Parts: sequence; C-alpha cells; structure tokens
Amino acid sequence: MSLYRGYTTLNNSFQSVSLSDEDLIKRDILNHFAIRKGEKLFNTDFGSSIYEYIMDPLTEETKDAILQEVQTTIDYDPRVIAQDIIVSEFDNGIQVEVDLVFVATDASERLLITFLRDNNL
Repeated sequence: MSLYRGYTTLNNSFQSVSLSDEDLIKRDILNHFAIRKGEKLFNTDFGSSIYEYIMDPLTEETKDAILQEVQTTIDYDPRVIAQDIIVSEFDNGIQVEVDLVFVATDASERLLITFLRDNNL
C-alpha cells in the first residue's frame, strides 16, 4: 500500500496519471525546481532561483550558491533528506546530482537534474 499518493500530467501519453511514494516525491521536487521564485501566487518565496545562475561562469561562488539553493529546495520537502549534492557544468546548462534518502522507507536514490539555458528542466 502506498504511503503517498498523487498525480501528474507531465509527459503523459494518455497513460495512468497516478504516482506514489518515491516517484511522487521526485516529481514534487522537480516541480519545485521548475517554479521560479515569485511565480507562485500568494507564496512568492516558493520556488527556485537556480535559473539566475545558468548563464554565469561556474565559479566556486556560483557553485556554492547553487548548492545552497538545491539544499533549501530539498529541505522544503520533509519526506526526503539530501545527503550529497554535486554541481557540474553541462553542455547547455547546469547539472545537479542529489543523493536522496526517503524518510518513510529509508531507501536512497540518486536524482539527476539538468537545468538547461532554454528554460527547460
């Protein structure tokens, strides 16, 4: 039986829209990253500002700012804990690898997130 249940219509080709447990948590995290700070009505602090760094050179200062932004976004969801975060340059943007630990099951998984310059997550 699922602990968490939800749905998504993202990339759906008329299949089931139901998600549960780890898949739902990962989708929620990706959705959080896809919303820019200030876009959500009545909660302008929600979202991510990683896209502000996408055109900047990936210096140590920029990496630290991205690491902090990723940690803050992951910490927003009480169902997961980020254990390790790696930020690297990608051909057309920034790539972030996050080792997630799911609190309810103590399972872990590496989530790979690519932030592209053309504003696609």
